Amino acid sequence: MPLPPTAPPLPPRPSCLRPLLPQGGRGWSSRAAHLVAKRAMGWPPTAHAGRVACLAAAVARDLGLSPAQVREAYLAGLLHDSGKLLVARRVRHKAGPLDPQEWRQMQRHPVYSARLLRGLPGLPRSVRQAVRHHHERLDGSGYPGGLAGDAVPLLARILAACDVYDALSSPRSYKAAWPAEAVWAELSAQA
Repeated sequence: MPLPPTAPPLPPRPSCLRPLLPQGGRGWSSRAAHLVAKRAMGWPPTAHAGRVACLAAAVARDLGLSPAQVREAYLAGLLHDSGKLLVARRVRHKAGPLDPQEWRQMQRHPVYSARLLRGLPGLPRSVRQAVRHHHERLDGSGYPGGLAGDAVPLLARILAACDVYDALSSPRSYKAAWPAEAVWAELSAQA
């Protein structure tokens, strides 16, 4: 699925992640991940998805996960919102709060993301699972499946924390960035 000829070139990968990505063209292509994220979201990989990817990789590394799992955390972060492509544009870009019907549409994006990723050859199943379950909560109150406790995959837990951190600490069309103290308080409350 090549980008249209008018699309700007992709920015270089963040240098901090070069050791995490496959070398020599073998295995999962990080370029393909960048292309899917860029096409799906209309955002450059250095925006929300790129920040979540960097955070997820750093958390995975800090937790002592294997290099393959760190790479998978990065890819999951980059691709986690790709299913928003299938959510109506007016809902994705709405400046105010979503109504109940719009919210139900938005809650389907993890399922849409996992379906889109099924078509990418060589993408590890753990990445698809993390993407599908990144809005699940340990108490079972999340979506799309209402998973609880150990049923929520570790990479999905990492992704959820990084996604919330970036969403709260970054300005959005409908809100200002939260101060760091408020972000950490919210993350602690959700833990």
